[in-house]
Amino acid sequence: MKAETELLKNWGDDLPFRALTVPPHRGSTVLFDTVAEFFDRHRQFYDGYSYGLYSHPAARALEKAMAALEGGARAVLAPSGMAAITLVNLTVLSSGDEVLIPKSAYGPSRQAALHLLGQLGIAARDYAPDADISNLLSPRTRLVWVEAPGSFGMEMQDVPAIVAAAHRAGAAVASDGTWASPLGFRALSHGVDFAVQALSKYISGHSDVLMGSVAVADEARFRALKDRSRTLGYGVSPDDCALTLRGLGTLAVRLDRQAATALALAEWLSTQTGVTRVLHPALPGDPGHALWARDFTGAGAVFSMLLDPGYAANLPAFLENCDIFRIGASWGGLHSLLAPADMSVLRDTHQWADAGRLVRIGVGLEALEDLQRDLERGLGRYRGAARDAAE
Repeated sequence: MKAETELLKNWGDDLPFRALTVPPHRGSTVLFDTVAEFFDRHRQFYDGYSYGLYSHPAARALEKAMAALEGGARAVLAPSGMAAITLVNLTVLSSGDEVLIPKSAYGPSRQAALHLLGQLGIAARDYAPDADISNLLSPRTRLVWVEAPGSFGMEMQDVPAIVAAAHRAGAAVASDGTWASPLGFRALSHGVDFAVQALSKYISGHSDVLMGSVAVADEARFRALKDRSRTLGYGVSPDDCALTLRGLGTLAVRLDRQAATALALAEWLSTQTGVTRVLHPALPGDPGHALWARDFTGAGAVFSMLLDPGYAANLPAFLENCDIFRIGASWGGLHSLLAPADMSVLRDTHQWADAGRLVRIGVGLEALEDLQRDLERGLGRYRGAARDAAE
């Protein structure tokens, strides 16, 4: 079955009220008909309903949908993408263990690994995204994170090679695969053990939901994640689950359009004065293109551009006066966003030391011609401010 067809499956078809959409069932307390059922309620934790925090019909439907989309056996939901990352860390790791995380990973994820986990007696080391991790693994290493492409810098990773090295050393591998969604990269099929998605992005798709998911290929890992989720007090809103299920139905058509627009913009920006480099792994000239072409079946709609460092002081002239693009930290919704970054701060590797100013572009569903015109005018203001300053 094609992905776009599977996404339209009625994931709540087993509910007593059968409709084309799964409604939100709002409720904290689950009722039981007998004393025996009440005392036996904990048996319902993994697949049924025992308490509103732990599950409800919309959450069960979304768990099934995410497991299918990822090509896994089971999936667990979390209150955000970062919460899903934390759930994996605290399920796999214990005091005395070690985790490896790429320098190119999502900033809060990297900071949590390098600082927060240390308070729990868990060592964390970051590694260059293109590194051969074989020499970094130790008997203490229990988990290796991958993120391809990386946040802001769009660095690709050789996921199958990292998986092979980690598994030889007895470590599990977790992937944040939000950039391409499971439509563009199914992490579990590449040997990854924990496939994380920030459902806040493409999958819910409308910039009004905060949620994450973790998909796995076996029941034991699913139950371990669910158990840890309970001890952390995780829960997801019935309304947010219903909205995310609605977003799933249009994911394929939205992402196809947004990714095509993003690639066209990236190609055009590569020719513009003031843009020193465009970072998008689907571009043939990108350093990570070969890995993307080998492992991915699609692209995301987020990429970055590096601006001439001589114009860095003029960044506000570019970003603050756009007609369509807005300044914002997220992406994956219907609207196009710009996010500036100083890579000399975000990365502590030498290749970014003189890279100038970076702007991440999250492409929405607006017309390509309108987005291009907005960026063209912004670049004109950027260059014009430099000329004015020189006079």
